[in-house]
Amino acid sequence: MCLMNLQEILDRNFTGITDSYRDFAREKDECRCCSIYEHYKQVGQSEGNAKDPTFMFIGEALGQEEAEQVRPFIGRAGQRMRSELRKYKSTFNKNTCLISNALSCRPLGNKFPGGVTAQVYWLKFDGKNKKSNGRSTVSYCVDRWVHREIKLLKPKVIVIVGGQSLEFIREERGITAARGEWKFLPKYKAWSFAIFHPSYVLRCEKSTEKSYVADLFDQDIKKIANTWRSVIANDPRMQMPDEEFERVRALEFCIDKRMVKDSPLRG
Repeated sequence: MCLMNLQEILDRNFTGITDSYRDFAREKDECRCCSIYEHYKQVGQSEGNAKDPTFMFIGEALGQEEAEQVRPFIGRAGQRMRSELRKYKSTFNKNTCLISNALSCRPLGNKFPGGVTAQVYWLKFDGKNKKSNGRSTVSYCVDRWVHREIKLLKPKVIVIVGGQSLEFIREERGITAARGEWKFLPKYKAWSFAIFHPSYVLRCEKSTEKSYVADLFDQDIKKIANTWRSVIANDPRMQMPDEEFERVRALEFCIDKRMVKDSPLRG
């Protein structure tokens, strides 16, 4: 396991960091709220710009190397993604990106927690351990850490890496259908783009029947690099101050729920 203390990890992992994010990282490092931590006893930390990133990449979970070094996406799959990002290093770099994961700790044997019939987990409430299924445990972790991280950093673009993160960040299933297209997320005032997980890409590269997956993966990263500026620039919501955006969002919600009459803003 990593022999560095948390301060050394934060100094190494981040090119920029705020005091509020440093406090957040310390709080996350002390999390012992579920049984997933008990397998390897290491909480992961993100990497990149923890001050004002343009892009936030959200993967699925730590692998062995990621847990040992407390860095996301540094194993074989991570290097596959990083090598593709380096083709557009003026767009994707440690000053513009932050890389994170939906699950903060490494699950047992790198197996992402499943549903009710899978392994039994526990969550801690009021100092007591209570049984939970895999999905509810991950949801708790995402709500406690990833959603807060997004709110804290306010990235313009959230890149969703893999089907598991798609389910928990965008509440959708089916990465094959969802990948390759831009989608606005009002909850975060950010645009999102889903891509295949690089571990799946590596597996498909060995298959003659699915070798096209690697091409799609490369094309998706290229599309993000080439189109993100126009997507952001052409959306007036992205130019609004946060308070104004929340007022408009609340009004739109009320209109959708037929709580108030329609307004010119809908035009």
